[in-house]
Amino acid sequence: MTKCHIFIKLCLFLSILFNTTAFAEQHATIIFDAQRPIINDIRKGSYAQLASLLNQERRNNLSTFFIFGGESLGPSMMSFMDRGAHIIDILNSLEPDAMGISKREFAFQEDELIIRSYEAAFPMVSSSLYDPLSQSAPDGILPYKVLKKGNVKLGFISALDPSKMEKYPVKRFQIIPPVEAITQAAAALKEHNVDLVILHYSDYMPVVNNLLEQGVVDVALFKDEYFQQNPYSHQQRHPNNIVIDESKNADVIQLSWQQDNPKDSLKINTNEVDLTALYFQPAVLQQVQEYDKRLDILLEEKIGKTTARIDLHRKTLRTSENSFANVVVDTLKDFTNAHLSLVNSGTIRSDTSFQANTELTRKDFLTMLPYRNNLVLLEVTGQQIIDALEHGLGKIESTSGRYLQVSGITVKYDSTQPAGKRLISVHMNGNQLVPTQSYRLATLDYLYKGGDGYTMLKTSKSLSFKQTSSLLFSDIVIAAVQKKGIISPYTDGRIENIAVKTTQ
Repeated sequence: MTKCHIFIKLCLFLSILFNTTAFAEQHATIIFDAQRPIINDIRKGSYAQLASLLNQERRNNLSTFFIFGGESLGPSMMSFMDRGAHIIDILNSLEPDAMGISKREFAFQEDELIIRSYEAAFPMVSSSLYDPLSQSAPDGILPYKVLKKGNVKLGFISALDPSKMEKYPVKRFQIIPPVEAITQAAAALKEHNVDLVILHYSDYMPVVNNLLEQGVVDVALFKDEYFQQNPYSHQQRHPNNIVIDESKNADVIQLSWQQDNPKDSLKINTNEVDLTALYFQPAVLQQVQEYDKRLDILLEEKIGKTTARIDLHRKTLRTSENSFANVVVDTLKDFTNAHLSLVNSGTIRSDTSFQANTELTRKDFLTMLPYRNNLVLLEVTGQQIIDALEHGLGKIESTSGRYLQVSGITVKYDSTQPAGKRLISVHMNGNQLVPTQSYRLATLDYLYKGGDGYTMLKTSKSLSFKQTSSLLFSDIVIAAVQKKGIISPYTDGRIENIAVKTTQ
């Protein structure tokens, strides 16, 4: 064989080797889901059905990654009891590769979140959280995570929007601005030579589209069952910004890319799967049913019969006077002998209705009042009340949970006016509220601490009353109804939107 032939064969061999390496296509599957505070919801799906989807996809592709987007440790009846520990227990059975931390993970404050992170057999990630004491990410929480299966390495980031954290204000931790947090974590991941950077975020941020366009991250994951009510929902998004807006759906995301150039060659195929159409994975179903059984034993006690229909659908509750909410705030006002009571609508949940003559159980009440809030009595000025009411009207168009339900006052407003100029008048006993006068306000410790942006209440003087430290506000409401044996929801025109002429 001549040297020329040897040289030609060597060139052919190197060419084949180069092409095989350079153009080898990589594949991965991501299963993404979030917002599952209820473990077995007939309308939205069960963790047992999510488990069956995971089993199926893991059999089909060894490089399958399960990313869970949080928003699930609260609120729910079971979380009221165990502060979200049962969610972690069930997720341990589903084996997420990573969980992104969202705002609802702070429903029971930072210390409980840290405890949950140690109970988890999977990494919990937040690129946004910073602990000034340790000058690092909080104990038990990672700023990013490298996920590796076979030859595939994915970098995972999870970001919070500080402007959305007013609902669950943090005390010990600082929240790094989103762009800074994402950019820092992405740069760190690139030092690990990951193939792709995957971002999870829990409140829609248009800037994510820019970060995708700039190549800072490669894929973004977001879920919000109320996304269609978001003003950004109809704006154009980057094709790699993957959004789920149906609560019952999880996403199966197929990724493929060339190994030598993953960013430019990345192809994405998404398939939203209706979990309610899937079978229940037996082992996880048994686990879920055990929790349900414990709840039923604890919560089947009958509390009282409702004499009228109760409507707790989101829009009804967060845009107008509500009959059940009136019972709640009136009870708190009477219990503390306050001049007035204010409660944010987001504290009252369930998004359902109960017909007249329904016998309500403890389970029903904890579905409606799932947060572990304490009652507080504050000394406030009329101006603080006015400021709080105006703040509560600020996001009425997006059915924000900060909309206030009231007792002891009548409120008139105009929802067609710009935010900050909607409140028209506030009266108590027929007289206009005096800005400089002091009043006794019954409200929740959550609002007193500045939750939902109610910072105007943080400087108020706390007053004593017959409350005990172990008694939650839901206990007070339940005890009042149980004493009478009935609940009589009603509206009386205490909140009037002059832009709406119809009544409940």
